[in-house]
Amino acid sequence: MDEKMPAIIDGFSQIEYLTVFNTILFGVIASEYFSGWGGMVRHRDSIKRDWLHLAWSIFAFLTLIQNWFGIWPRIRFVNQNILYFIWSLVPMFIFHLISVVMFPNQKYIEDTNFKLHFEKNAKMIYVLFAIYFLTTILGSFIYVDRGNVLVQNIIRTFGILLSLTGAYYSHQKWIHVVFLVVGYLGLMQFILFIPK
Repeated sequence: MDEKMPAIIDGFSQIEYLTVFNTILFGVIASEYFSGWGGMVRHRDSIKRDWLHLAWSIFAFLTLIQNWFGIWPRIRFVNQNILYFIWSLVPMFIFHLISVVMFPNQKYIEDTNFKLHFEKNAKMIYVLFAIYFLTTILGSFIYVDRGNVLVQNIIRTFGILLSLTGAYYSHQKWIHVVFLVVGYLGLMQFILFIPK
C-alpha cells in the first residue's frame, strides 16, 4: 500500500506541523537567554556583572531573532525533503550552544563573576558564531533565498572572518569591544538587506 501522504490533514498542513517543532525549539532557546538575564537580576547582589558579557548576550539574542525573522522564505521547503527540515534545525542548535556557553548553569549562577565567565568562554562563543555564519552561507545555496543573496553572503563571510580572528585573539579585551561594535553594525546592515 504505497499511498502518498496528504499535504493537509483536517485543515492542518504539513508545513504548519513541522514549523511547530521549529517554533518550540526557538522558544526553548529564547528562554535560555531570558533565564540567564533573569538569574543575573535575581542574584544581582551576589554576582559580579560585566557590561561586555551583557552586550554580547544581547547581540547573540538579537542575531537569533534576526535568524528567526529571516528564515520565513525558507519555511516553504521544510516539507519537501527531510534534509531540508533537518537543515532548518541546524542554526537553532548552534544558538542553543551559544546560550549554554554564554550563561552559567542556573544552579551555579550565584557568585558568578561574569567578566571571568565571558573571558573563559569567549573563544568558544566566537567559534560558534563562525559556524553559524558558515551554515547561513550554506543554507543560502540549499534553499532558494530571496533578496540580494550575494550581499548577504559577503556580510556573512565577513562575520566568519571576524569570528575566527576573535577566537584567535580571544585573550585580548579590546578585540571583544571592537568586534562587538562591528557585530552590531553588521547585524543592523544585514537586517536592512532582509527582504520584506
